[in-house]
Amino acid sequence: MLSSTPAELVPAPGHDDEFASLFPEGATLDLLAEGGTWFEGPTWTGEDEIVWSDVVGNRLLVWTPQQGAGILLEPSHHQNGHTVDNHGRLVAASHGERAVVRRELDGSWHVLVDRHEGRRFNSPNDLVVDSHDAIWFTDPRYGIDKPEEGYGGTVEMDGCRVYRLTPDGNATAVTPPHPGPNGLAFSPDESVLYLADSEVGHILAFEVLDGGARLGEPVTFARLDPGPPDGIRVDPQGRVWTSCASGIQVFAARGPSEPGERLGSVAVPQRTANLAFGGPEGKTLAITATSGLYRLQTR
Repeated sequence: MLSSTPAELVPAPGHDDEFASLFPEGATLDLLAEGGTWFEGPTWTGEDEIVWSDVVGNRLLVWTPQQGAGILLEPSHHQNGHTVDNHGRLVAASHGERAVVRRELDGSWHVLVDRHEGRRFNSPNDLVVDSHDAIWFTDPRYGIDKPEEGYGGTVEMDGCRVYRLTPDGNATAVTPPHPGPNGLAFSPDESVLYLADSEVGHILAFEVLDGGARLGEPVTFARLDPGPPDGIRVDPQGRVWTSCASGIQVFAARGPSEPGERLGSVAVPQRTANLAFGGPEGKTLAITATSGLYRLQTR
């Protein structure tokens, strides 16, 4: 650990006690690693191991308390978001390969999908895995439009959507085009899918229908100020935690057609990209913010 400072917890009006109860007394924001250009996509690959991307630096990094920070894969083909599937395999959204890729248990990587209806994806950005082993991922154009975040190339898709990849390799578009689809997360019972649109500055909520085969009409769950939202995670009680320019914002759980209510925020000293719960009890947040990897204990 490079440094530790008291966490700056800012409750929303009327939510002082409720927000404070989410964190242990004396909670700290711990800087674990630094030196990146744009850190993204953290995930816990073990109780004390965090993997994350330096998207612009084209590296996949790993941290443990015993070894500190190191390089897991270089070049990483500008991987962005990560998650671990139900079988313990690391799954990545690759800007450079314009694909969803997976690291097998033997350490080898392979492409799961890089096309839909014969056309190459834009640059898959973030992803989640549901209880049926389907991978849901967003496909904005950052890896094409921002040469430092990918290899560029020709746009083949007619928009930026959310896709669902089933275990048999079939990918389907589950949303119409959105300006900047980014972070994804499910409610605990997988009845609601949350989507951060970083270009518009809001989080949408979709009711999940027909066992995940389709989504209902989107409802605006929250508009972030300051924004924009990027990564999203949902805790076991259904609260929505999202990253933004100033740090982390937390919203109370609501039904699929109801707007969220902001409970408070956690200040982070750098523009915050993404977050993931993990650690020994699943209560520790790994946070990527510009050039730093941070850790925050929660309840």
